[in-house]
Amino acid sequence: MLDTLKIWAASACLCLALACAGPVRADWLKAESEHFIVYGNTSEASIRNYTRKVERFDSLLRIWFPPRSEGVKAPKLTIYLADGREEMRQIVPSLPANVGGFYTAGEERIFAVTGGSGTENDHILFHEYAHHFMYQYLPGSYPGWFVEGFAEFFATADLTPNRMRVGLHSPGRMNSLTMGENAWLPMETLLRSRASELGDRSHFYYAQSWALTHYFLSTNERRAAMGRYLTAVMGGGDPVASLAPATGFTPAQLQREVQTYLGRISFRPEQRESPPADVTITRLPASAPDLIWLDLRLARFVPEPLRAGNLAEARRAASRHPNDPWAARVLAQAHLDMKQPTEAIQVLEASLALQPQDPLNLRMKAVSLMDLADTLKQEDPDQHRTLFGQARSLLARAYQLDALDYRLYLSLDRSRRTSDTYPTDNDIDTLLLGRALAPQVKTLTVLAAQALISRDDPQSAISLLSPIANDPHGGEGVNEVRRILALARDKAGLPALPSEDGLAAEQASEEGNSQVIDNEGQDTRISD
Repeated sequence: MLDTLKIWAASACLCLALACAGPVRADWLKAESEHFIVYGNTSEASIRNYTRKVERFDSLLRIWFPPRSEGVKAPKLTIYLADGREEMRQIVPSLPANVGGFYTAGEERIFAVTGGSGTENDHILFHEYAHHFMYQYLPGSYPGWFVEGFAEFFATADLTPNRMRVGLHSPGRMNSLTMGENAWLPMETLLRSRASELGDRSHFYYAQSWALTHYFLSTNERRAAMGRYLTAVMGGGDPVASLAPATGFTPAQLQREVQTYLGRISFRPEQRESPPADVTITRLPASAPDLIWLDLRLARFVPEPLRAGNLAEARRAASRHPNDPWAARVLAQAHLDMKQPTEAIQVLEASLALQPQDPLNLRMKAVSLMDLADTLKQEDPDQHRTLFGQARSLLARAYQLDALDYRLYLSLDRSRRTSDTYPTDNDIDTLLLGRALAPQVKTLTVLAAQALISRDDPQSAISLLSPIANDPHGGEGVNEVRRILALARDKAGLPALPSEDGLAAEQASEEGNSQVIDNEGQDTRISD
């Protein structure tokens, strides 16, 4: 009896201790493979399996569309595993209810977020990575339907360690395609248009882009015909007039071909083995639960009403983790959003005194110095020049530590733009190297193109701008690309392209935006 009481008492004490300790937070993990960095608050087995799955998807894309030339080693895509929509809303507070994941390629970060495990969220991630892969390894001024059809074709891939299947359809796309032939967009519309121009009929655009791509990839003969067509259009050919010479079909005939093909469509097995990728797993510091989502929220454009709240949250996190360089960087960014560069510099100087070789905080301090300099440009030009010189020195140090950070090249370009000699050949090389690292970031392409035009090299500017001018999502950023492309073509003595008409028609803001896919498979745009 006494032994039983002792056991009961010990158990009661243990339960009381656990209750008083509060909730136990699992460790955040970082999994790194050849092409990806994955963060998740999950088990080692889960994050390793997920990382190997996305590596299998990368392998599938390389089998079907081998990179033309890898050139500069591409940075790894960062993926965050969120536990549902509420965690995703810690990054994007205004995230629509039907969004299952999103991808951002901005001046401060390129990353993808998935809302959890499961087939639907895999499809979202695969769709976005297909776009990322195309920009990185298969650049070209493709028509919009192929950009989306490519992503949709691979999005539904079924990947396990023992098999790969590609070309499976999604219920949402097939639902659009089976509403009756009269509901389809005319083939001419599909070939000429962008999804952003079609309003509430854009779901037909995505569905028919998938069906057309699936048709062309179904045999070697059709794939060759598609190649001839894409080559003609990318060379400046009219997207409708180029169809018959390349494929042998008029638009109406091709429409009937695709509709007939849908009746016997099937997935494509890929029989090659997919050995498990090497994955290295490390644990993030104890600050991760306080910083990981706030860091990403600050990496995007933050609306002014939310900035004070972010600063308060960053201060609390920094106070809990006083010597953490990540916490310092997040706090500094929150200060910059509040137009407080002096405070940001103070935070970063304290952090760099402890860890002077942190490339991220070196770059952040350089940005803070340039922000401060901009406030002094009129009243103290000498101090303005001095601060920009200090920024360049910090950026040079950061470059020696991590030359693969595309943000360095944006910051280096900013530090040079106030010079009377800008742009020099070295300035252009800086932008082109940054663009080679992150072709998904349109700002790098636009800045490089503008510099080339100012140096009387409009042909090179055209080559840079053409691959992003047909972005099917449209937006003000793409309209600016098309405007500069029109200027470059005019300077080169080339006629205006048909797609250059009506550039102001699309009003969707792109600043701070991400591309997102909802769980019904329809593309959306989000903005804060």
